[in-house]
Amino acid sequence: MQKKIATSYAIEILFIIIGLVFNYLEIGLNKMFNFGSVGYFLIYVGIVGILITTLKIKKKKKKIDERMIQIAFKSSRLTMVFLILGAFIIMIIDGIKPITIRYNIFMSYFIIILLLFNLITYYIMLRRS
Repeated sequence: MQKKIATSYAIEILFIIIGLVFNYLEIGLNKMFNFGSVGYFLIYVGIVGILITTLKIKKKKKKIDERMIQIAFKSSRLTMVFLILGAFIIMIIDGIKPITIRYNIFMSYFIIILLLFNLITYYIMLRRS
């Protein structure tokens, strides 16, 4: 387990170093992957990875039963319905008035909203059952 965590930290620190090198050498500025800077994106991924790995270390074992799995399945199904309805509504709104926000930022917000929707529906269903 310790070797896996150390490897994870090493990869995340490598992402941060590569991101800093990209920014220093000005590689990937408005040229690659439709991001403002690939270096900043790699730094962001490295920091988020370090945070997730740190949270994994402190994570306590949780007992999962069949009821929780069923609730998670229902929550995922509701999130999928929300995704389809949300995409349909976005297409209608975009047809009426074009969306002027950059695509990568728009998709980031949309994915965050989907994750929050899934989390909220899961906890609501968990409390009701």
